[in-house]
Amino acid sequence: MGFFKREETQGLMINKSVNENIIGNDVKKISKSGKTLSLFKEDTIKYVIENFPSMSEEIQRGLLEVSVILENTIDHIEDKSSKLIKDSRNFNLSQEYRDTCISIYEVVENIKGYVKWMKDEGNKENEIKEDNIKENEEEITSQDDIKLKEISENEVNTVNVELEIYKDFSGREPKGFEIDNDIILVDDWDDLLVKTAEILTKQYKQNRNSDILIKPVKVVEKKSPQNEFRDTVIEMLSEYKISLRDFKIIVR
Repeated sequence: MGFFKREETQGLMINKSVNENIIGNDVKKISKSGKTLSLFKEDTIKYVIENFPSMSEEIQRGLLEVSVILENTIDHIEDKSSKLIKDSRNFNLSQEYRDTCISIYEVVENIKGYVKWMKDEGNKENEIKEDNIKENEEEITSQDDIKLKEISENEVNTVNVELEIYKDFSGREPKGFEIDNDIILVDDWDDLLVKTAEILTKQYKQNRNSDILIKPVKVVEKKSPQNEFRDTVIEMLSEYKISLRDFKIIVR
């Protein structure tokens, strides 16, 4: 990361502390105390979260994309390790491969913990802003009160709907997603990316090297932060050869 100033990168580190040992094939829980997983000085990233929330979301999304790449790296190394055992019975080199996978997995967990910490900090900032809005509510005119009431009633009457992943999601927030008749609930777009990646790497790993042919689908092209998240999901689905028609997002 040569493009960062030296004083800005003094905190560049990934905490790889493990709560429990990794025994056999069981990967135990790894420390996820996001605040200690500093990729920047804590004050620096907090300043970005407070003053540039949209870029904070971009950073989180970028980190999650890195974690997906690392998960794919683990899958690739595991495949090589299995082939090594099968072809040459080279258990020593296979163990080196496995140790590498474990180290990469620690990094993945730490990245997820760091993203969670960033999101929690962002939520704190939003709560502060909401409190400030409430304090100023007494100054709202009666006409504004009526408008707020109408907005509130509309939100109550809003019904969750399912949209195929290739449609436009501008201004929409996800409540969950459906794949192969399984419905997974999510908190927001970041959570949707994480849970989609987890399901694909665990349940659809065999698709990546298969001969499955997917019929192309025209994706609605419209620039928006929500559609950028959508496009990341589409890239993952394409890599695992899953039809875009089979993946739906539940939105409110």
